[in-house]
Amino acid sequence: MNISLYKKIIAGIMVSLPLSTFAATTFREATIKFVDILTKSLVPLLFSIALALFIWGIADFIRSADNPEQRKVGKQRIVWGIIGLLAMVGYISLVGFVTNSFFNGSPGLPQLKGIN
Repeated sequence: MNISLYKKIIAGIMVSLPLSTFAATTFREATIKFVDILTKSLVPLLFSIALALFIWGIADFIRSADNPEQRKVGKQRIVWGIIGLLAMVGYISLVGFVTNSFFNGSPGLPQLKGIN
């Protein structure tokens, strides 16, 4: 298979995914599906990236104790990791507030299951 065939397959998947995902009859269903997709796939990925960046920055900061230039790079990675983590927590908080206010529930947010 050549590269152009892979590009066509990926483009076909990217075009058909939103069509099948948003085959909802009401605005509420479409919103729930959109939030569900974001929360179950994109948010955990971004959390992982931000956490990895934060830990990488800490490791660089500690490893280069004698090199001020590398410590500066480590500090920048730590700061961007914290900003990313705060952005993800802010997203979850905002989605929780909006869904509880307008939809009387919490679609797509991680829930702790109790023992029945």
